Amino acid sequence: MKVHILTPGKLHHPAAIAWSQDLTARISRVLPLVRMGVREAKRHKGGVDLAARKQEGEAMLLAMPGGAHLVALDAAGQRLDSDAFYDWFKGLAETGCKDLVFAIGGPDGHEPVLLQQARTKLSLSPMTLPHELAEVVLIEQLYRAVARWKGLPYHR
Repeated sequence: MKVHILTPGKLHHPAAIAWSQDLTARISRVLPLVRMGVREAKRHKGGVDLAARKQEGEAMLLAMPGGAHLVALDAAGQRLDSDAFYDWFKGLAETGCKDLVFAIGGPDGHEPVLLQQARTKLSLSPMTLPHELAEVVLIEQLYRAVARWKGLPYHR
């Protein structure tokens, strides 16, 4: 299985970059993990920018591998603790999922068409998280699941 993280833009915060790179390197020893950033749309100041959200959503859908299992990270999605996330992840990995794509929305959230195409909607928290922090939390949970699945040590 190949895991993809699909997000508008790239990481900018030095701590997010460092944590993401460290965990990605650890995960990549076991299975491929690819970060796919699409071009961030220019936004108008104030309020939700529907045009920017649409532009990013369409770019994200075009960047996805065909036939991938799309997971939209969304505050209204299903809430899983780490054990349930592990069970869900392991189930996909062991039943032949070829490409698993986690889509992280930009500041205006996900375009409705992307949410409609998602096979799974997961919530990392009922709170709204900046997309850089959401990415770090996701990668940490992926590392925890991969380490457990492969019987690797994981500090607690």
